[in-house]
Amino acid sequence: MKLTNVQKEYLKTIYLLEKSKKEVRMTDIANKLNKTKPTVNYAMNSLKEEKLINYEVYGQITLTNLGKNAAEKVLEAYDIVCLFLTEILKMDKAEAENEANKIKATLQDETINKLAKYTNETLGLPSLECGYNINNARCLKCLRRERKNING
Repeated sequence: MKLTNVQKEYLKTIYLLEKSKKEVRMTDIANKLNKTKPTVNYAMNSLKEEKLINYEVYGQITLTNLGKNAAEKVLEAYDIVCLFLTEILKMDKAEAENEANKIKATLQDETINKLAKYTNETLGLPSLECGYNINNARCLKCLRRERKNING
């Protein structure tokens, strides 16, 4: 399934809202993304058709397992690009975060995989012997563990 950048942004937003509060409603998403409720409703129906969320009109919105995996992949791509920009290119954190949002939306999975491996090697992190691939959840956990080692 190929997600649009808009769908990815909504999934990421739902994921982060779910982490910060128990129930996510359309108003929460509209406020967070500065969108109208009809715009959010249209997006929610699109995500529901793809089986990425559970959603009934006027009800709570939750990610399905498929949606959660997709959202984590979006966040992982952002983290990889941001790590590259801040740690290798030595960009200011705020600028890097802004740029990472733009860049990650245009990169293919294979490019993200190569960027992750390059960043890992350049920063001297333990090897990604698990054969890191952004589509492989096991390997994402390995990357998170290594990233924790960087951040302390």
